[in-house]
Amino acid sequence: MVPTKPWSRPAAVPLREWALRDRERRGITAAVAKGAQPRKAVPSADPDERVWRLEARGAKLEASERKLATERDILREAAKYLAGETNW
Repeated sequence: MVPTKPWSRPAAVPLREWALRDRERRGITAAVAKGAQPRKAVPSADPDERVWRLEARGAKLEASERKLATERDILREAAKYLAGETNW
């Protein structure tokens, strides 16, 4: 038996069914997958909760930015190494 990868699908499962299962697993609805706008969350009446949510979102964005910067730097160093150039 060949080991399956998370992104591979069993041969007996039709591609459409596999895609629908994958969307369900990731929490994507059919409407969002077709390009429809997801429903907007109702804003909270409590300003403190709104501030807390915005701060949490800002922290997530900062963490994502750090991760992307690290990946960019790794790729830049790998490109330098593979190109054989040291003075970029």
